[in-house]
Amino acid sequence: MSRNISAEVPLFCQTRFLNSDEESVEVVAAKPLEIWAHEWDTTSREVKTPLLLSCPLTEVLNGPSTVSIVTQPCDDPTNAFTLKPTQGAHKYNRTFTICVKDMNFEKDVSQNLIEWIETNKILGVDMIDVYVDRITKESENVLMFYRNQGVVRLFHVPIKHKLEGSLWQRRRDHIITYNDCLYRNLRESEYIIPLDVDEIILPKVAYTWSELLSRLIKRGWNATQKSSIIIKNAFFFDFMQGVDKYNIRVKKLHSNKSKTYMKRDDVRIPEREYLDEIKLIGDVNSINDEVIDIKNIDKESSDMYRSRCGNELVVPKLASHIVRSAIISPIGSYSKSFMLTRKVLTAFNHYPLANIGSPGIGGWSAPLSEVQLNHYKESCNTTVLMGECERYGRRARVDTAALRLRRRLTRALAAVAACAGINHT
Repeated sequence: MSRNISAEVPLFCQTRFLNSDEESVEVVAAKPLEIWAHEWDTTSREVKTPLLLSCPLTEVLNGPSTVSIVTQPCDDPTNAFTLKPTQGAHKYNRTFTICVKDMNFEKDVSQNLIEWIETNKILGVDMIDVYVDRITKESENVLMFYRNQGVVRLFHVPIKHKLEGSLWQRRRDHIITYNDCLYRNLRESEYIIPLDVDEIILPKVAYTWSELLSRLIKRGWNATQKSSIIIKNAFFFDFMQGVDKYNIRVKKLHSNKSKTYMKRDDVRIPEREYLDEIKLIGDVNSINDEVIDIKNIDKESSDMYRSRCGNELVVPKLASHIVRSAIISPIGSYSKSFMLTRKVLTAFNHYPLANIGSPGIGGWSAPLSEVQLNHYKESCNTTVLMGECERYGRRARVDTAALRLRRRLTRALAAVAACAGINHT
């Protein structure tokens, strides 16, 4: 993969067979494929777009070889990539590998990292590949702890973030990271899942991703026909939380159990000076019970944490955030995917861009009743949400699907602090 050359420049692949009596070199024209969809930013010109270079083989590799990219067929190469063909049926080492794009945080996100990693461990992740640009020492310590536990692998970002770089250039650079993760795991992991550290793929009936896959097969998922399982997105904004702060309005919606609540908030949104009222839709009979339960998650774990760490165990976000936007993002908007490594040719952070054997996205939409992407955001970032803040922030809904994980997560957080000495505050 490269972003320093144009797709219009002729390139060639030189394949050399190692451990061979003959010093022969096979030369073929490289096939470039831009890893981007230009309809996303038709006005951007001064950007470099990443390419995937494919080298067709005229004969089967029978042993270790190297391939080099050159601009002329007979040039002496300045690069070389080792190829090691596999023998017999292939068996993956892992089922689920998360790919985290260029981590660039000026503030300490160590608490969020611990909660996020422990939640994904409960759900069944096998490995988390994290690409680090710039983080605080506290966040680095957390990642190093989990690397030593064999849960996280750390990599330098392929292209470091530059302040002068445009938004569209940064997004292209992130794609290189995701595809680096895809090809690192090509023969190691059956699925890769591009995720940010404020996102959780949450099964609603199953308790783990493996159980979820078994259920999705019964609902129509077919790994021989599609390359990815696309998960719909639900935003959990910080400014929507605090169910006890909503004032009850007598307005029935659809049934006698559903009512509308109103919450005053000074939420800054460019399209309006402020969003002064948020409509909360939910079953009023269950709200108070859920709030009370959050405050008494696991007394034993809390006491253990307090005695060993000297402070209170922070309530995890999946337990404290039970109000989301009433609008579920449509497929393709803010979605995330389980991507089959054997079928994806190029990856984007939301879904595959190109697939082997099928045109287009190649994704299968998972039923919302089975799984959703819980997306926890501090605020409505208009750069990310592209002018949709008022749409997503106007109406909210109580969503307690993640609460069934709270006891296991609370115990895991307490145990990590006790065993590793990681400070959660």
